[in-house]
Amino acid sequence: MDPSVIFTALAIAFDVAVAWLLLQGVRRLALGRGHAARRAARALVQDRTNFLSLQRDALPADAVAALEGAIAAAKSAARDRATPPDVLAKATRELEDASNRAAETLPRNRFAQFSQLAETVVVVLGVVMPLRAYFFQPFKIPTGSMQPTLFGIHGEDCEKPGFFDSCKPLQVLQWAFTGRWYRDVVAHEDGSLVVSTDHLRAPGYNLFTLAGETYKVPTDVLARHEKSVLRVADPTPDNPATAKTELLRGRVFKGDRLWSGYVVSGDQVFVNRMLWYLRPPKRDEVTVFSTFRPTLALTTGVAADGRNAAARSAAAAARGVSLFRIPLFGGAALEYGAAPIRGLPPWQFYIKRCVGLPGETVSIDPPRLLVNGAATTDCPGIARVEGMAPSVSGPAYTGYRNTGDRELGRIANPNTPLGKSGDALKIGDAYLPMGDNTVNSYDGRYWGPVPRRQLLGPGAFTYWPLSKRWGRIR
Repeated sequence: MDPSVIFTALAIAFDVAVAWLLLQGVRRLALGRGHAARRAARALVQDRTNFLSLQRDALPADAVAALEGAIAAAKSAARDRATPPDVLAKATRELEDASNRAAETLPRNRFAQFSQLAETVVVVLGVVMPLRAYFFQPFKIPTGSMQPTLFGIHGEDCEKPGFFDSCKPLQVLQWAFTGRWYRDVVAHEDGSLVVSTDHLRAPGYNLFTLAGETYKVPTDVLARHEKSVLRVADPTPDNPATAKTELLRGRVFKGDRLWSGYVVSGDQVFVNRMLWYLRPPKRDEVTVFSTFRPTLALTTGVAADGRNAAARSAAAAARGVSLFRIPLFGGAALEYGAAPIRGLPPWQFYIKRCVGLPGETVSIDPPRLLVNGAATTDCPGIARVEGMAPSVSGPAYTGYRNTGDRELGRIANPNTPLGKSGDALKIGDAYLPMGDNTVNSYDGRYWGPVPRRQLLGPGAFTYWPLSKRWGRIR
């Protein structure tokens, strides 16, 4: 920035401050030294008037009359500029005495502090919940499907703890800023070690089970350490619908160190819920969407198709739809359903990059993404992935891959929408999301596009933890 601009701004700020001080001095000279006292008296009158309005029904008649008289006297004294300071001070003291005597006559509330706390909580929730629902909603990145743009839960190898891990208060302080927590995973017994995944209950982790004890270790740790066991790739990366899947077994002995290092929390971002009410989503935006489409219907005991509530619930479950019924009068009910995207569970939220828009045809010519048979333009995020560019916050991008490409290193289903070279996916009135880490992302290549009504908003800002990725999301 030009230094002259800074000096000009400082000079303007100084001039404004001097002018304000001069104005206050002139005002005090014109109004007299009693102006501040009269202003304080008027504020006290207003406060005690509000108190009387709230507590009038609970106060005795004589206390109400005394307080009204004191309020009237103080108001008259504060209004007249000719009132001597001692008279004004006397009227103020009498008002305070009258209000204190009135307060002593009120019934004692043993839970006054609790009531004030409850009122504060209600007010805060009343402000925060609309902000969360309509403006900025926090979202946690659970897995590494968007690396290295955004990181999920991951591990940093370290044989010995650092200075901040020497005591709990320092360790908690370190975690509060950086999201890092040191963990030393040592076998407590001899036995067979079973390594598995459970994307539904423990996204971002491998589960090390030994002698009935389970250790949670970030998923990327296993990918870096083959050691004495064979490396087995997860056949369904990043898919929360998959139940617990065993990956490998190995024999360990008491005292063996399975892993030591820092478990780093996933990035937490704010989602701009308001922006897409003003314009449609754009290609290259980091997008948060729900895996389900909510439905709401008012039904009677028997629906138009002749089925009762039990039959409708069974039919919905067969389609993978979660159906909740709120009984009403006369056999009617309010039914709330969540229809998931094919291949995904309901009640989940995903974050990916929007690569396809309504009406387009998307294909992959590794490592490039093709839209209507041509390369994309003016999309820096997609260009980084295609160029397999290095990143200051982690490993290099991996380029775009079909789900059946050998580069993925896993047994992939080639019958997915973008399973093999030459496949093309025609998008209807929807949007196609893909992860930046395409070798480990369960995304639209597997299950297709997402309807517009299920898109929540673009990721706007990474607010925690403090890292190289803190700030605006690109």
